[in-house]
Order: sequence, then structure tokens, then C-alpha cells
Amino acid sequence: MPIRRVKDIAMTRNITVRNALIAAIAITASTLSVPATAAGPNPGGGISATAAPVRGSAQRRAILNALRPAIQAEIGPEIEFVVHDIRVVRGWAFVSATPQRPGGAPIDGYRYFPYFSEMDGLTTTAVLRLEDGFWTLVDHAIGATDVWYCDMGPSGLTPPCSGY
Repeated sequence: MPIRRVKDIAMTRNITVRNALIAAIAITASTLSVPATAAGPNPGGGISATAAPVRGSAQRRAILNALRPAIQAEIGPEIEFVVHDIRVVRGWAFVSATPQRPGGAPIDGYRYFPYFSEMDGLTTTAVLRLEDGFWTLVDHAIGATDVWYCDMGPSGLTPPCSGY
């Protein structure tokens, strides 16, 4: 809310500008906060053990940011993810995504992996767990050609693994 608008509100309601600013901040904070459901204490800010991680949400950002350092350690810094699948079930998260350079520039897998031709590209799969309000990486793989994540976490976390 612009300062001029706050001053106008203060004048019409006969309150001080300071009190109007405090009210504006409180209103803004209450509309931007994301409740943490079923996660108990929420030091992670908007992180939930059950909420669907929609694009742009604090939940999705927190999950991808917990995964990012491990992937950067293998393929270098400055990555963003193209998310294929992201699921959260009872404090566990599953991610299937492809890393790329900012702006969509592809990453040359041959530069980082000597057997890149035998991999499933740079497709990254990961399992994470919500601990003390923060997402932590349990395990991940880049270019896996198997379904290593079967039987990890609660039922419904990972895609169906039957037939593998």
C-alpha cells in the first residue's frame, strides 16, 4: 500500500500515520502468510506436511530449495527446475524435475557424467522429509533408469512402481 494512500486513510479516519502504517502492515502480512497444516510448529514459514505444492507457493519453493544444493554439487551452480511431478504426503515429498540453467538454457550432461548416454537425461528424482518445519533431502538421483524410490515414504508418495 503506497504511503500516500496510508496518509489518506489516516486523515479520513482521524488516526495517526504511524497507526495506519501498522494496520497496513498487519493486513498485508495476514493476506500473504500461508498456514502450516498438520506440520505442528512452523519455523519454515508456510511449509506444510500435507498441502499440495502449487507453482509459486512457499511449499514448492522450500522443497526445490532443499533439493537444489545436491544437484548443484553435481552439475554446477545456477540451476532452476522444470518440474514434472511434485507430491507431498504426510511430511514426505517426491520430486521429478529436470534442471536447466536460468532462462531455460540446457545443461550439457556429457560435461558432468562420463556415461551420460546411458542415463535418462538429467531427469532428477528425489525424496525429501519434513523435519522440524524444514524440508531435508533423504535421497536423489540424476538420470536414473530404474525406480529407486519405490517403497520410500508413505503410500501414495511416489508414482506407481508395479511392474518394475
